[in-house]
Order: sequence, then structure tokens, then C-alpha cells
Amino acid sequence: MHKYYETSAPKIKKTMNDLLKLIAGELEDHSGKTYKELFCEIWNFYEKNLLEHFPYIGGDDASGTKNLTGAYYFVAMGEIIKNYGVDMNEIGRLMMLSYERKFLTMPKFVRKILGRFFNNPKLLNLIFKKKDAKNSTNAAKNPGSFETKTIFPPEKGYSFSYHNLICPLANFAKIYGYTEYMPYICNLDYVMFGVLGAPLYREHTIAAGDDYCDFKLKSGAATLKYWPPVFTQGEGYK
Repeated sequence: MHKYYETSAPKIKKTMNDLLKLIAGELEDHSGKTYKELFCEIWNFYEKNLLEHFPYIGGDDASGTKNLTGAYYFVAMGEIIKNYGVDMNEIGRLMMLSYERKFLTMPKFVRKILGRFFNNPKLLNLIFKKKDAKNSTNAAKNPGSFETKTIFPPEKGYSFSYHNLICPLANFAKIYGYTEYMPYICNLDYVMFGVLGAPLYREHTIAAGDDYCDFKLKSGAATLKYWPPVFTQGEGYK
């Protein structure tokens, strides 16, 4: 285990608990155990099988680190509740519920402010171009970390677009055999943007074998329904 993850384990564990306790009732119903008992199983799996092997991609100085550690909370959860007869679609639904409840706990005015931010192309381009530069510098020091490219002018029909060129989440899934989770993890972007009222559209993901993940926003458009998962809805979005 990289020293960063070893020293950060207590903080990572707390963040996992904050997220999974939002679906404590559902987890107890599926397992027949108390949430506390089940959380111990999930954390033990996470620490031994995931945290032990995560690549170092910049630590606290790289925003993508939280994306990696956080997404795999759900993988650990899924691997444990499979033992209690829970199938992948229900695991995906629990992931969605947890993420939805997380963002719904935000005060309404905060969600409104964030929604306005994601509907402001000029501000988005300014901030994400800075993010591109920061990610590029980080990737030079930590190969395999997130690399992004803001597309300007944006793709036709959209007000803002950017691409993920490298995805540590997808790469880890391929190496360690967790690819079945990736479509549901990608769907969580639609959950977040949907709750915030930002219309996200995506047609490519590295997890699905594409060269990049595209994030495209269309100001003033309706948000896509995020359940059932966007990738099952037959509209070509992932």
C-alpha cells in the first residue's frame, strides 16, 4: 500500500461511512445484518483488496484522488452484498440512491448556485482550462493520473464540452477485474448533474473502450433521467 493511502485510511474510512450510511436501511434489508456489521465487512474488503493496490495519482494535491477512492467504495459494497444474493442492477440502484441522497443533503440554495455554475459556459471554460493545465502537470509527475482537455469551441449543439483522456478508475477496473461496475460508476455523473439541474450528455467512455470520456453540457436543456441507468435507455448515451 502506498504511504499516502496508509496515512489517509482513517479519513477515507470516515468518508466511506458518510456515503454508505445514507443507504443503511437498504443494506440492512438486503443482508439481514446491522449496518455497523456490514460496514466492517465492506471496509475490510476495501482496505485489503482496493486501497492496498491503488496507484498514487497525486494524493490530496490532485482532485482525481477522491474520484478514485470514492468510486471504489461502491465496488467494495457490491462485492460484499453479492454474498447476500444482491445482483448487479440492484447494486447499481443502491449506488444511485446513495449518490442522490448525498447531493440532496446539500442546502437547496447551494444546489442552485452549483446548477448555475454548470450552466455558465464562459466560467466553465475558464476554470476547466486551468484544471487541464494542473492535471497535465500532475500527470507528468504521476503517470496514469487524470488528464483532461477542454474543447473550445465546444462540440456542435452543446454549450460546453471537455474530455477525460486518461481515467484511473477504468484502468484499475480493467487490471483488477471490476469492469462490470464501471457503467454504473459512470452513471453517477448523471445523478450528480441531474440533482444540480445541469444537462449532461455523454457518448464516449474509456471504460467502454473509447479513447476518451466526453462531458457535454447543453444550457437550457432538460436533464436526462438517471434511473434506469442512462446506458440502458437506448439513446446512445453512456
